[in-house]
Amino acid sequence: MDSIYQQAKQRKFAEKTDKSFNNILMGFRSHQTYFDAMMQGQLPFYNSRPELTGDTPEDIRFYPYFYDASHMTFQALRLLTQTMAAQSYQIKDFYPVSNHLFIQHQVKSWLHSYKRQPKEYETELLSLYDKMAQELPVFTYKLLPDAKGNHFSIEEICRASGFEQTEYSLMLLRELNLLTHLIHQHDYFKGLYIRMPLHSATEQTKEWITKGMALDTIALKRGVKLHTIEDHIIEMIIKDYPVDVSRYVTETEIAEIRSLYHQHHYQRLKPYFEESQMDSYFKVKIALCLIMKEVKL
Repeated sequence: MDSIYQQAKQRKFAEKTDKSFNNILMGFRSHQTYFDAMMQGQLPFYNSRPELTGDTPEDIRFYPYFYDASHMTFQALRLLTQTMAAQSYQIKDFYPVSNHLFIQHQVKSWLHSYKRQPKEYETELLSLYDKMAQELPVFTYKLLPDAKGNHFSIEEICRASGFEQTEYSLMLLRELNLLTHLIHQHDYFKGLYIRMPLHSATEQTKEWITKGMALDTIALKRGVKLHTIEDHIIEMIIKDYPVDVSRYVTETEIAEIRSLYHQHHYQRLKPYFEESQMDSYFKVKIALCLIMKEVKL
C-alpha cells in the first residue's frame, strides 16, 4: 500500500537528516525547512503529518504547492460552489461548508471580482474538471456540495472509485495538488488560490521592498544580517508571492543555473556556485527556486 509518508520518504536526499525530513512533515516554520522542502520536491507533504504507513511507493509526480495550500484552495472552491448553487436556487440563508474565516474572505473577494452568474460558473467548473480528467481519474467533484452542503461521503467515494479508505489521503492529495495547479493558472478561478501566510518579519520586508527599498537598507533598519532579509525573499518566492527577481538576478544568470540543473539536478548549492558566474549564494537560491517552480517531481 502506498501512502503520503512513502511518497515523501522516497524524495528525501540521502545526506539530509531524519530531523530535517521530519521538520518538513510536521510543518516546522523555518526558512531552511521551506528551502529543503522546495528542493526535494516535498512541498506537497509539508505539514501533512502523515501516518508512518505504506511500502514501496508508485511513481507519482506532484506540482510544488504546499499541502495546506492545496487543501485550503479546494475548500474555497467547495464554498464557492455551494454559494453559487444557493444563488441558483435563490436560497439566501445556508450553513457554509467552511467556517474558516480566511477561506470565507477568499471566496468573498472572488465574488467581488467576478459576476455572480451560476450558469457561467457551472460551465467553467465542468471545464476545469474535464481538464483534470485528461491527466488522472478524478473524484473530488463528489465532494463539491449542493446549496444545503450535501455531498458524497468518503466511504461512498472509495467504494465507487475502487480504492481502500487507507489510500484515500494520498489519492486526495494527488488530485488536490493538480487541481491547485490548474486553479493557480486559470483565468476564471485563479482568485481562489490560497497562498501560505508569510512570517510576520517577512511580511514587513515585503512591504518595504514594494516601496523600492534595497535589501541592505532594510537589514540596516531592522538590525539584522543581510542574509536574513535574503531569506525573506526566498520565502516569498517559495510561497508564490510576487517578487521582482530582476532586482536581484538577471535572466542570463538564471539561464546559466538552469543549464547546470540538467547536469546536477539538486543536492547542494556549492556546485552551482563554483561552476557559474554567480557572485552570491542568494542568486543561486533564487534561480533554483524559480527552476523548481517549473518542475513536476
